[in-house]
Amino acid sequence: MRAATLVTATFVALSCTPAFAANADPNPIRGLWLTTDYPALQIRAGEATTLPLTVYNYGLPPQRTAISIVDRPPDWKAEIDGGGKPVSATFVDHDGHSSLGLKLTVPADAKAGSYKLMLHADGEDAKSDLPIAINLVPPLAAKLTATPKFPVLKGSPKSTFSFNVTAKNESASDMLVKLDARAPDGFTTTFKEGYGSQELTSIPIKAGESKDLSVAIRTPPDIAAGAYPVIVSLAGDKAKADTRLTLDVSGQPTLALSGKDGRLSGEAVAGQEKSFALVVRNTGTATATGVKLAATPPSGWKVSFEPKEIASLPVDGEQKVSALVTPGPKALAGDYMVSMRASANGASDNARYRVTVTTSTLWGAAGIGVIGAALLVLVGAVGRFGRR
Repeated sequence: MRAATLVTATFVALSCTPAFAANADPNPIRGLWLTTDYPALQIRAGEATTLPLTVYNYGLPPQRTAISIVDRPPDWKAEIDGGGKPVSATFVDHDGHSSLGLKLTVPADAKAGSYKLMLHADGEDAKSDLPIAINLVPPLAAKLTATPKFPVLKGSPKSTFSFNVTAKNESASDMLVKLDARAPDGFTTTFKEGYGSQELTSIPIKAGESKDLSVAIRTPPDIAAGAYPVIVSLAGDKAKADTRLTLDVSGQPTLALSGKDGRLSGEAVAGQEKSFALVVRNTGTATATGVKLAATPPSGWKVSFEPKEIASLPVDGEQKVSALVTPGPKALAGDYMVSMRASANGASDNARYRVTVTTSTLWGAAGIGVIGAALLVLVGAVGRFGRR
């Protein structure tokens, strides 16, 4: 009988165990916790940083939770940030969490060493403290960098060499940066910000930030082909930076068209071809190829050149050319201007040639003959009718 009772009691106890287990709290942790992923960190004097914070509610009713900074070093700026704004409390749901941030700014003159901060979370029926250890190290030395996107650009003496340079302030304090350039004689250098239009001599750059600069450089028009360095300098109160830019200048022909011995005038007879001597010179820094000659004469005139085209004209070279000008057959006596032009490889020059037109001597003789015949007729008429 006793054995049967014991078996029955054991069966009842075993059959009740699952019910008790089902009613047990699956999450025995209850409370409010203020936490961070980085409870101990190293920062530099003068830096600003934001430390992520999280408030957890385990097993408690939804509640308003006040967050405060109860201990911090003097002169340090610290505030609780929520959604980009300073906050002093947050609402945390049951088994939920709220994300915040600790914005911390350390004075630039703060001494290196170990520091502690204490944060406190105060809910309706729970509290939590969060100690934070900070190892403060000396601030970074003032530093500027200048980085060109393309340090070498190629162009002609007529080009504007536009370099893009990034200036970065890698220090803990803001800087007013002066802009300067060391370039060969005759070069001009201007600074602008990014795609701006205002010329600059200095630019403010905040700590840790950078500015894009446009550096425009022009060369003298008669510069020889070659590579020319230009040093761009950035200077703050406590830091300097230089970067080297290179202008790869290609040669450029320069044409000069003139008359023989510099004379740009001559005489021609109406309706008759006349040859005028011209000289084409290349005073540039590269060979001129395919030099073409053209003219714009008065209406009814004809102009051609011999040779019609100069295949190649080296630097400091010259070529004699004949301009064959035929004034119109009905051109009146007087001065006329003929515009002549030599062009090649983007280079050209114009010359205005004055042509003094005279009429043909045949026309003069014919005129004299007509006048003589008229006089003879007149004399005969007087002799005949004068007797009457």
